[in-house]
Amino acid sequence: MWAAMQSSRDWLGVPHAASAPAVCLPALYGGSVSERIEQRTRLRAEHLPRDATVVVRGGRDTADKLLSHARRTARAWSLDGHPLLGISVFAVLDRPLDILLRERFSTFRTVYLPTVESLVGAGFELLATGRRPHFTVRLRSADEVERERLLVALGAARDNPAYGQTSIWPEEG
Repeated sequence: MWAAMQSSRDWLGVPHAASAPAVCLPALYGGSVSERIEQRTRLRAEHLPRDATVVVRGGRDTADKLLSHARRTARAWSLDGHPLLGISVFAVLDRPLDILLRERFSTFRTVYLPTVESLVGAGFELLATGRRPHFTVRLRSADEVERERLLVALGAARDNPAYGQTSIWPEEG
């Protein structure tokens, strides 16, 4: 597979490690870079404290599911002219965790609650994308080693105590 992608005339290198092969972007992500929305100018000027901040990711992830979500992000967004390979998380910032879980994650039976330290310590970059408290965990490649490293950094899936609850239409009384 790598040989076929390397021989393609339409490829760009995506840095990961010195031994990583060049990656054929259209084959992996679909579409052209010009069809993606550039994120560099849209990033919020916000950095998360590494030692205290927890981020939330909903649902049970596998290496294949992470790949699917990262490719979907890369089809829509770019960073510095290259597809942005990443997954979404929400930081626990202005609201308590239980409220964030009820408002954003009540449809997920399980959630991941890694710290910023665990993600950054594993070599991942968190980009302040979209509206606060949304962030994108940036992957440097789509290979299995990178996805497995992300699964380890996310930690164990936990039961979501807010599953089935919602604060969209709170009951009165």
